[in-house]
Amino acid sequence: MTAATEVTTDPRTHPVYREFARLVEEVIAPRAVEVDRTEVPRSHIDALREVGYHRWFVPAEYGGLDVPREVQNAAEELLFGADPSTATIVTQHGAPVVPAIKAGTPETLALLPLLATGELIGGAGMGHVRSWPQRRGTIARKVPGGYRIDGVIGWHSGWGLTDVVWLDAVDEAREDYVFGIAPLDQPGVSGRVSRLTAVFGSRTATLTFEDVFLPDEFVSEVVPVAEWKARDGVLGLDARRALQLDPTVDPATVTTYPPVGPYGLARAALDDAAALFPDDRSLAAISDELELAYATPLPDPHWRVVLDEIAVRATTAGVVARGGVGLLEDDIAQVRARAAQFLQVRGLAPAVRAAHFQRYTR
Repeated sequence: MTAATEVTTDPRTHPVYREFARLVEEVIAPRAVEVDRTEVPRSHIDALREVGYHRWFVPAEYGGLDVPREVQNAAEELLFGADPSTATIVTQHGAPVVPAIKAGTPETLALLPLLATGELIGGAGMGHVRSWPQRRGTIARKVPGGYRIDGVIGWHSGWGLTDVVWLDAVDEAREDYVFGIAPLDQPGVSGRVSRLTAVFGSRTATLTFEDVFLPDEFVSEVVPVAEWKARDGVLGLDARRALQLDPTVDPATVTTYPPVGPYGLARAALDDAAALFPDDRSLAAISDELELAYATPLPDPHWRVVLDEIAVRATTAGVVARGGVGLLEDDIAQVRARAAQFLQVRGLAPAVRAAHFQRYTR
């Protein structure tokens, strides 16, 4: 694969995007409905590895590829519109990257070249820490040389495909959140795929950790509960990553980008609907609303919430455009509509939930 070049006005003209789009069209999109009902096949991961997709998440100094952020977003939005289950897994590949750099140990930095080549597939696992102490998910117990992790991680996409996971747990004795990176093939880790009604093919599973050792070398961050909850849902992904690497960064100075997912689903649904009803002014109005919302940053979490809500309406319009056929299990319209509902509850911090409720009162 050729090296990345500077982004042009339209990221879709970038050679990295064009190569990715060809793969989506020829390999991934044709199987999207089947994958939604079954599971993302390893062959999809292998195909993405061949076009160098996994390198996008890793800095060049560790074997990655410096793809312009606009190009990566455009490619992943295309993927969400084509196959939401595959997108749900692979867009989380980079979850351990910033934590590995933050930890900065030889052990975590050694993971980065393997993540870049796709020899290791990364993912994220959240252990219901938002609702602690009312609800206990994963618990971290400090021991010499690290932590012992016990409990349940409620949401991890990619079970059976992912190798390492960025996870969190609560140190109840110190009232700290503990973040770290753990391999999934070690004793004490087991998983059970959840029977989701949306993006079922994403292999989203409940993971159980039984006395799993997390060495200090793989601990990326320890944060007081109160401090973490104060920024949960209020700061977007870009600001959180910047703060992980440099706690002195002013979040207001961090360049933010639209959340990956809702735009891709909405754009694909509206394009398909417009192909059937090219003169419908209401479809054109939703499309204009989508483009304006995408291009108009809002304070977190409202940008995400606005795009999520438009995605629900746009994918519903996609089903309506298809009529009853749009509800058949072999039609992509219903796959997208259910995926848009999934996005409403992904990473549902209290601030995000409240913003969703407020948006629904329009």
